[in-house]
Amino acid sequence: MTKRRLVAVLAILLTSLLIISCKKDNGDPTIKFVPGPGFTGKDTLIKVNHNLIVALKLTWNGADLLEQLEVLQNDMSVQTFAVEGDTTNFNLTLTKGPVETEKWSFVVKDVKGNQSSVSLTLTKDPNSEYGAIVYYSPVILGAQNNTAKANFISFQTVPATTYTLEGAFTNQSKIDMLFYSDQLTLATLASPGSDIPEDLYPGSRSINLWTLRPLTRFMKSTMTSGDFVSLSTDAGMVDGWKDAGSLTIAGNLKVDDVWLMKMQNGKLGAILVKRITAGDAGEIEFGIKVQQ
Repeated sequence: MTKRRLVAVLAILLTSLLIISCKKDNGDPTIKFVPGPGFTGKDTLIKVNHNLIVALKLTWNGADLLEQLEVLQNDMSVQTFAVEGDTTNFNLTLTKGPVETEKWSFVVKDVKGNQSSVSLTLTKDPNSEYGAIVYYSPVILGAQNNTAKANFISFQTVPATTYTLEGAFTNQSKIDMLFYSDQLTLATLASPGSDIPEDLYPGSRSINLWTLRPLTRFMKSTMTSGDFVSLSTDAGMVDGWKDAGSLTIAGNLKVDDVWLMKMQNGKLGAILVKRITAGDAGEIEFGIKVQQ
């Protein structure tokens, strides 16, 4: 190899080493919990629907600026925040859901893709006053003269069970709700134990002749349809229900109405009216969330 060629090879090697040196990893950013009032920075026992404020401190690696903070629940990404600078603090509010445990992870990343994470587990406090719910949608019931649709429903099974008049008569103890329409209350949800018209179902299957007439009570809620959609626990039902303000029927129903209910077995529910076809041969469609 000539001297000139050797010099060229050495130059190439030196350039490669410089490039590698410029691309070297400067290390990962750091993230840590900052304990404070009500937050220890460790796994926590917490009541359902209660909040926990998590404090975090993010710090760069000394060379690469921070870029984002990602929040994961049970390893699923739920939110991402843009981050700028070399050091920053975050306060995030977590709300305990109805499941037994939740793993929350927090991942900081910098502009070079370096990252670090911390996590904690929230465990359901057995003394929680709020709990899980079951969502049924769509529920469609026919009015008293609608022979194509079931007129009664029971929420004592999962999934819920609908019945015609004949089926309801032979399963009286299970019936939680029925739908009917008349000139006085128009579209109405009620139960066998409600104060309903005596001639609603004439003949031997008339509800007035039933041996068992379970009672479900109803109360118009101030919740919006958006509030109903966001219900993930029974908190809105528990906090909103008042026995003294309840009725035996939910009458004059309109689309987007939200009603609370309390069944004979004591379980609470929330109803969102989605569609109504008027008349005694009409029908109603609604979504309902019931305590598990």
